[in-house]
Amino acid sequence: MRIAVIGGGINGVMCAWRLSESGHSVDLFEAQRMMCETSSNSSKLLHGGIRYLEQGHFGLVREALHDRAWWLKTAPHITRSIEIAMPVYKSSKRGRLTLYAAASIYSLLAGKFSLGKPRLFAAEESSGAFGELNTTDLSGVVTFFDGQMNEELLGSWVVKQARDAGVEIHEHTPVQSFDTAGWVNLGADSVKKYDVVINAAGPWAAYLNEQNQVNTNFTLTLVRGSHLLVDYQLKHSYLFQDPKSNRVVYVLDYFGRTLIGTTEVLQETNNSPSCSIEERKFLIEIFNQHFKHQISRQDIVREYSGLRPILCKNENSATADHSKASRESEVEVTGRLVTVYGGKWTSAPSLAAKIETKLRDARI
Repeated sequence: MRIAVIGGGINGVMCAWRLSESGHSVDLFEAQRMMCETSSNSSKLLHGGIRYLEQGHFGLVREALHDRAWWLKTAPHITRSIEIAMPVYKSSKRGRLTLYAAASIYSLLAGKFSLGKPRLFAAEESSGAFGELNTTDLSGVVTFFDGQMNEELLGSWVVKQARDAGVEIHEHTPVQSFDTAGWVNLGADSVKKYDVVINAAGPWAAYLNEQNQVNTNFTLTLVRGSHLLVDYQLKHSYLFQDPKSNRVVYVLDYFGRTLIGTTEVLQETNNSPSCSIEERKFLIEIFNQHFKHQISRQDIVREYSGLRPILCKNENSATADHSKASRESEVEVTGRLVTVYGGKWTSAPSLAAKIETKLRDARI
């Protein structure tokens, strides 16, 4: 089949790579540079989503953990396993035993792909093992394992795999319009007919369908997540509970620097997201509340923001508490158009497999 993929983020590239390897002729169209938007502005983690266990999304977590293992095995030169510490303070919403139980379930769901058993530290042990922490009112620490990527290098590697598999990649080529019959309009009198068109535009997928008058059962709510990269190296990586905002915030060792994130702010438009003054202040305060070393705005090497697409059915609105929304995805077939709603970096391999199955089952 001749297939057009719209969107050069991780889901579009993984989908194009898999379909090309299966013998299809694939053109991928990206309006800007490959992997330049949401897929280059993440928390740099390859993870199952330990916090999704609280909402009972066990299947989603298990699938992502298996995908995590695929990334670590397939690209070991630009991915790694890291141990993440979850400090528990007297004001923390979740206690040590609750977090240890969650970390244990997380490891069990990974099965043979587990990266290591969780560890439980009492208050006195924590002070010694994690000496960089502010230990005032510290009740203990629970650790678990996850994956981390060098996002820029891994993104470039995936694009190269797609090209080597035969995908024709067209950067700086915005699609002017498309329809459910397989027509793609590239402007300048360039209109092409495809057997299948895949809308994998990430946060912009729903917007493109609306602009092209495609009837659909789904929509997306966009949430901005901002991060700070700081010129300071921690000895460990952490996941903190913030009792004021009810958020969880990662503070990670990122190849010799410290990555702090993420925020969750409703983004009402498709404009390019950017870190607000309030978000920057919040992330700096989270760091300074929990560590003996203090940082300021002058320590920030880079700040960036990405859009998190939250899937919802048209008759429902997204939950007001975006922390409780999962990264579930949906693949919808409308005529010769396939739309990818939602998803995340880690789960891109599974999502690509689902798209291939959808095409086969739909018999387009």
